[in-house]
Amino acid sequence: MTARRSPSPPPNALPLETDGGVAPELMDYLFADPPSPEPAPPAPPSSPPSSPPSAPPSAPPEAHRGVARQVGDALIESRLAGMGDADVRSHLARKLCRLLPDLPPGGADTVSTVAVRALEQLARDHIVRVREALATAIKDIACAPPSVVATLARDVERSVAEPVLRCCAALADEDLLDIVAAAPAGWALSAIARRHSIGAALSDAIAGSGHAEATGILLDNSGAVIAEPTLESLVERAAANPGWREKLARRPALPRRLALRLADFVDLAVVETLRRGPDLDDATVAEIAATTRRRIDWAEAPDQGEAPERRAVRLHRLGKLDETALGDAMSWNETGFVRAALTLRARVAPEVVDLILDAHDPQAVTALVWRAGLSMRCAMQVQARAAGIHPRAMLNARQGSGFPLSPAEMARHLERYGIGP
Repeated sequence: MTARRSPSPPPNALPLETDGGVAPELMDYLFADPPSPEPAPPAPPSSPPSSPPSAPPSAPPEAHRGVARQVGDALIESRLAGMGDADVRSHLARKLCRLLPDLPPGGADTVSTVAVRALEQLARDHIVRVREALATAIKDIACAPPSVVATLARDVERSVAEPVLRCCAALADEDLLDIVAAAPAGWALSAIARRHSIGAALSDAIAGSGHAEATGILLDNSGAVIAEPTLESLVERAAANPGWREKLARRPALPRRLALRLADFVDLAVVETLRRGPDLDDATVAEIAATTRRRIDWAEAPDQGEAPERRAVRLHRLGKLDETALGDAMSWNETGFVRAALTLRARVAPEVVDLILDAHDPQAVTALVWRAGLSMRCAMQVQARAAGIHPRAMLNARQGSGFPLSPAEMARHLERYGIGP
């Protein structure tokens, strides 16, 4: 299993508190007076303009001048109080965050630029509680500077990064996708999965991270958009993650074919959730009930005492060793029956079937199921339930149901195990 780590800091990210960090005196440049603009060269003489000259730029509105004074006062007060004091810097962080909504966006003037530069330095402060104060104050501000929240979101300290990852609307999807791709700690993934609004690409990244808890939180999040291919992958992986099944059944507008596949797990709580859902028609509900009843009948059949191999042989002679029988067996994790069924249908020696399944080879398993005359859907179930292939390594269907390999390719994969035409 891949080791998890905290969200990856950017190249210039602040080291831990025990390191040198950003010294407070490095913020002194914020208090320097801006240089005076150079005088513009005199304009050359020209003919009288054909149109009246434009009006001089209007003075900033009183509200703008007021917030500029407040930013200046906050910086000066902090300097006088001593920027070497972490409490002073924490107070400055909170005060600047309160003023952010009144500043022109995007650093459009000198005051905004100075405020953003101060916040960028505070986001890299060498004292954790200063960064915590900034993260707590900025997480609910929609106009927060992207550079500041991106730094906080990658902080190595959970108390700093988690509020921003979970709540900050100013944190761009590109940053979130980059953080997820860096295989962060589980708490970071769970925080992202709890965001108020999550797009399909970010949902797919969380679901593909392999973190079961974060994926479960994502499934519970009504504000998360989860595309159908992602849902399909999660339904297949629910075989190894029982806690996802009822969450999947509660997803709005769950496609009919995925609802039917969920019913394969014979989880009565899941089936009841599906039957009560508003998005399925009567025919689908009836099919779910029939599938569940058949699965239960399979488990309670009088011949359950016979060996799986003998049962497979008997059904094969009766012409009933079909995909339905394999699906029923896999719903109860009867891998011995599945191995015997593949041996009979594919006309392959039992030890070769065992070799392929135990090798966790998705291409060879798919080719074996194809040789047995079964569907790609069945191949995906065999990969997950009988061969124990990790969901991220599984060979998925092409266009929802087709085999992703050509017959010639599958024949070559079988030849590697000594299986001829």
